Amino acid sequence: MSRESVLISVAELNAALTSSGGAPTIALLDVRWRLGEPAGAGQQRYAAAHLPGARFLDLEKVLTRHTGDPKDGRHPLPDLATLETGLGELGVNSEQPVVVYDEAGSFAAGRAWWVLRWAGLNVRVLDGGIDAWIRAGLPLSSSTPDDLPAVDTAFRGVPPVVSSNAVASSNEGDIGSGRLPTLTADEAAAVANSARGVLVDVRAPERFRGETEPLDPVAGHIPGAINIPVASLFAPADAPDPGAMPAEEHLRARLAPLITAYEAGMPCGVYCGSGVSAAQAVLAMATLGIEVPLYPGSWSAWSNDPTRPVATGP
Repeated sequence: MSRESVLISVAELNAALTSSGGAPTIALLDVRWRLGEPAGAGQQRYAAAHLPGARFLDLEKVLTRHTGDPKDGRHPLPDLATLETGLGELGVNSEQPVVVYDEAGSFAAGRAWWVLRWAGLNVRVLDGGIDAWIRAGLPLSSSTPDDLPAVDTAFRGVPPVVSSNAVASSNEGDIGSGRLPTLTADEAAAVANSARGVLVDVRAPERFRGETEPLDPVAGHIPGAINIPVASLFAPADAPDPGAMPAEEHLRARLAPLITAYEAGMPCGVYCGSGVSAAQAVLAMATLGIEVPLYPGSWSAWSNDPTRPVATGP
């Protein structure tokens, strides 16, 4: 795994789209979504302006499922049938390279990359999203592409990994194989309680400390977890490329506890509020060639289980 294998630059994407002569060699998916916004808001922004040829992929309908059980969290992983149908309706087949993008303030591209990799697709994230495209002076479109016939998007030979034995070994597998590891709640607790294991919570510091909780029934964090806010895994507003993936040296400094645990062969993992923004941490680690498991249920699942302990403070 390398930075180039999980990210694509604006220049590279533009060159690929231009050289294709209009043929859909790349499935370009707009996945804009923001926590707490009204349903359909991302699709409205897509309709107003998007990258030419892009189709809209709805995170809430395709990249998750809603079980009705709070203990599953707000954004459980989708079942493969839902994912296959949702992508098939957009004309995406399992052999086609995929590029996903979002915008500043959205974590959806990381989640889309994670879910599609989890299912075994060849997918990359547009570094910097639509904002980088606009800064490069490239055109946008308000035209919805003509409907493509639905295809049979079957993920043949790529069984999803529902859980990994992260306590025994979090380093097994291959990011590119479609076997991205996940953690159950019990496994996340075991990682956090391991003597040298590292479980990272990427939520805002005030939510981690339990000072405020706007979404879930209990404030705080999983005992033993540490906090690395996801905002630090994007280039800041005053950078030349705001919203892009930071340079390797920045990531290595920010993610040092995870890297140290991984290199020592110790268990590690990441979580957030509902398994969306934490995918950015998995993506960031993947640019360094390192795989870390995601706890998909995250705090929204943990805090809805009254048997689970809660910690507060720094």
